[in-house]
Amino acid sequence: MLRSLFLPSLLSVWILLSSISSGSQNLEYPPTIKRPTVNEYHGYKVMDEYQWLEEIDRPEVRIWADAQNDVSTKHLRKLANRNNTINMLNKYMAQEKRWSTYANINFSSNHESNYRLFYDDNFSAPSIYYRERSFNNYRVLVDPKFISNSDRIVVENFAPSKDDRYLAYLYSRNGSDWREIKIQSTKGGISPPEVLTGVKFSNVRWFNNGFFYKRYREGAITDQTLDSEIYYHRLFTEQKEDSLVFKTNSPLDDFHLSGTYQEDMYVLEIDNPAKDHYSYLYFDPAGDVKAFRPLHYKVNYSLEFIDYKHGRFYMEATIHNKSQIIAFTAQNPLEISRITPEYQDAQITGYELMDDKIVVSYQALSKPFMTVMDLEGNVLKEVDLPGGVSVSNMSYQKASGDFIFLLQSFTIPPVVCKLDLNKFGYSVVERTGVNFDFESFKFSTEYFPSKDGTMIPIFMVYKNELKKDGKTPFLLSAYGGFGKVSNPRYDAGIIYFIEQGGAFAFVHARGGGELGYEWWKNGRLDKKQNTFDDVIAAAEYLIDENHTQPEKMGFIGSSNGGLVAGAVLTQRPELFGAMVLKVAALDMLRYERFTVGPKWVNEFGSVADSLEFLNLASYSPYHNLKENIQYPPTLLVTAHTDDRVPPLHSFKFAAAMQGLSGGHPVLLWTQQGTGHSGAANVSEQVENKAFIYGFLHEYLLRKD
Repeated sequence: MLRSLFLPSLLSVWILLSSISSGSQNLEYPPTIKRPTVNEYHGYKVMDEYQWLEEIDRPEVRIWADAQNDVSTKHLRKLANRNNTINMLNKYMAQEKRWSTYANINFSSNHESNYRLFYDDNFSAPSIYYRERSFNNYRVLVDPKFISNSDRIVVENFAPSKDDRYLAYLYSRNGSDWREIKIQSTKGGISPPEVLTGVKFSNVRWFNNGFFYKRYREGAITDQTLDSEIYYHRLFTEQKEDSLVFKTNSPLDDFHLSGTYQEDMYVLEIDNPAKDHYSYLYFDPAGDVKAFRPLHYKVNYSLEFIDYKHGRFYMEATIHNKSQIIAFTAQNPLEISRITPEYQDAQITGYELMDDKIVVSYQALSKPFMTVMDLEGNVLKEVDLPGGVSVSNMSYQKASGDFIFLLQSFTIPPVVCKLDLNKFGYSVVERTGVNFDFESFKFSTEYFPSKDGTMIPIFMVYKNELKKDGKTPFLLSAYGGFGKVSNPRYDAGIIYFIEQGGAFAFVHARGGGELGYEWWKNGRLDKKQNTFDDVIAAAEYLIDENHTQPEKMGFIGSSNGGLVAGAVLTQRPELFGAMVLKVAALDMLRYERFTVGPKWVNEFGSVADSLEFLNLASYSPYHNLKENIQYPPTLLVTAHTDDRVPPLHSFKFAAAMQGLSGGHPVLLWTQQGTGHSGAANVSEQVENKAFIYGFLHEYLLRKD
């Protein structure tokens, strides 16, 4: 006989229309039909009443989502206007809006030219600008507005050829993870006319008169991302003539190809998440064998290729549960030399390798630093940096000899700095203006015990002082997944929240990589509950310390952080006064059936395993909603063309929440023309933040 695992949220009665009160207003949700579907896992039956919403391109689902948007956008715009959020956020956005977000900035190391992304105006995605070394002014090289009149085009990455004659650039349509590749002449010659499609999670590695790139099998927006292949494209030829370079028989095998600027070495990583092992092959163009050859085969450690110098591979690896930079030769790949020193409680966040030096950036919990070494690992200098900031985009410009990097924090927009490689001092060379006094913002790192007694760090940002009168609205955030090191990044929304009398706190929950490999290991698979316990304990800590109270506590999480938000929402709803879940994974029993889900089984587990199924069911937000629980006001933000965490997660969760007998708003806002990373132009970025922070203002900051 089959056992049953009927979850309380899915036993509610047929509801065609729900209404809730928000102040003096009533919100009327669109009708949501229940179509009970039973899924069986290892003898357990699980009822799913909203599984039909997974077919996001069916007309009835589109109509339902559009009707939800009519309700949510009208209400969110009213809250943003009521709280003057748009005007205030426009003020807190960096003054120099013409600069890009810096995430994709390319200082073009080793080239005579320089490429950067600029906003032409507030209503367009950034364009690629180009500057030759002999000229001071940039000129437009690629304007995405001319690629399509109907789709929103965003340049995602670009790579100059070795001779600097051509620039290959990858762009997306409407925020999708699928990319197209075009090539632009930089010297005024004829540009290759071909457009490459079917590209995803790929870079461009130039070789001779063409480049390597990665393709996948194309399908519907929610189809699994499988069948990775490496191709070589020759300029001025059609894509159908491209040469297949590498593939395997396993559809789950994924590839990552790296190479040197000098085009003298290439490394191919083969990753199979289901088998939890990696293989590394190399291609030496000067070698006798013109093919990829094994370097490390089916090992259980991950390597990231950095560069190839003086006959040695330089790679980042995890050794003794710490990230290190190592070196070895192709002849003796197991004879490893460790290059970087080991620092306690500091993680590598970046590196740049030159002919005779390597600069590595580290992030401690409250303070970053950079270490300059020679290629044998002898430390030349440790460069101290201000507390509360993060380092990114390090780049050595060989033509000028300048070493450039970015500094930023939650309250300071990115500034471009230059490091003197002889005296080891640094200076600010480009500063982004702001319309507020960033020096009045303070920060501190404190520790609190989680449920199992583990001490968890929390990074808090506030203005002037942090009071203990229980009256400060607090906005929590966390990521806690995939071993990712979460560095401070400028966010105008955080400025807005603090300027309105609130405070912000980031929880370094287990599952992230801030405290190393073990920190990640203790927040994944069967230990994923630790991540949620850490965030719950953080909320309790802020309340116990009398900084705030539950009705003034909010949480905002994106992607894996959105999963965290959903889990703490369902497990401890009484701790929070408002929740924002952005592009969140929420149905953890079916996540691996869609898009990149199969690549995440090492992080979350698979329902194909009986124990992992039970673990997923224990915290899956969608399956743990309950009747007769007062959930806090909740805003779900998703995007129709998000093909990383498809909107079906938010659709189903919103439908289930709205079908419960609660009294607080549940808003589903599906953005159009964008994907997992959100809006591309400044105007939409301001409006999107205004909707989110207008919502948070209404339920956490309002005093009347």
